[in-house]
Amino acid sequence: MMTLGEMNQLGSAVAVAAALLLAPAAMAAEMSPTKISGQVFANFSNLQIGDQRTDNEGWQPDLKRFYIDVEHSFNADWMLKVTTDVQWQRQQDPTDVWFRHAYVQRNWDNGYYLKLGVAELPWIDYVARRVGYRYIDPSINPKNQFAGPTDLGVHVGQKGEHFSYGVAMVTGAGFKKPKVADQVDIEAAAIWHVTPTFDLAMGWYEGTRALDKGSNIDKLHNAQRWNMALSYMKKGMRAGVEYVYNDNWKQVTSATEDASDGWSAWASYAFSAKHSAFVRYDITHPSRRLKPELEQDYLQLGVDWKVMPSLTLAFVAKQSDIADVIIDRTQNEVGVWAMWNW
Repeated sequence: MMTLGEMNQLGSAVAVAAALLLAPAAMAAEMSPTKISGQVFANFSNLQIGDQRTDNEGWQPDLKRFYIDVEHSFNADWMLKVTTDVQWQRQQDPTDVWFRHAYVQRNWDNGYYLKLGVAELPWIDYVARRVGYRYIDPSINPKNQFAGPTDLGVHVGQKGEHFSYGVAMVTGAGFKKPKVADQVDIEAAAIWHVTPTFDLAMGWYEGTRALDKGSNIDKLHNAQRWNMALSYMKKGMRAGVEYVYNDNWKQVTSATEDASDGWSAWASYAFSAKHSAFVRYDITHPSRRLKPELEQDYLQLGVDWKVMPSLTLAFVAKQSDIADVIIDRTQNEVGVWAMWNW
């Protein structure tokens, strides 16, 4: 029979042997050039629309986003990224599988980067990070179809300590129905980092958005968009305001001209390590020339809870109002929103 000392020695030897056997596998996992991850945005909410009765009302689930992300590093400078995207909204069939990202990227030590393929547009990506809470709703531009998040093309830029910029030369068709148009669209963003926490940013877009792609369709106008944002972001706190103005965004092939604009203000505060409160208010004018009386307001209030590193839950209340000389309709929604990372 082994003594207590001999048993301790044997246990130590087994532990060392197991560590030696498992160490290469653990190191290989950490050093693997390919990473696979995913993200889910979902909610279960009660939707009520004033003066209407639709199948969308009541308590129902929504799968807002289901991402699968694959990143492969060829070396320290080059990488490949592919992200698939699926939605399944209430009372709708699941969407097709979209490629939200599909690009190769080259990085340089001085902060410069080059992306070739379907990649993030510089303004939309920047503002989304400043606003936060993407799993609740996107920022004012994509939410109101004033812009898309990614597009096929050539993307360049630099991220610096005091100044950053990005330029994208793209098809304008977006990632859901990619197609090559006859004209290159351009989006640009310039950000002055006034302090480590405070930014002043401007953005610009011009092109046809591939709306003139077709045998019997002629371009009559260029679509244009101008953006400006002031924002503050520090650990546990966010605040900011954004303005957007669009000219002929949907009227590229129409003889009738139109414009739209909007404001968005947001703030959030983490009152503990796992809880934060947030608020956002948007006001938009979707048709300044054709329907100048039309106005849309959006209010969002919520509290979120980081249940674990991979799961965040939020209790959210939303109200949307649309009004002009004819209609005045309010939509209310309350429920639980979730973001799951894996």
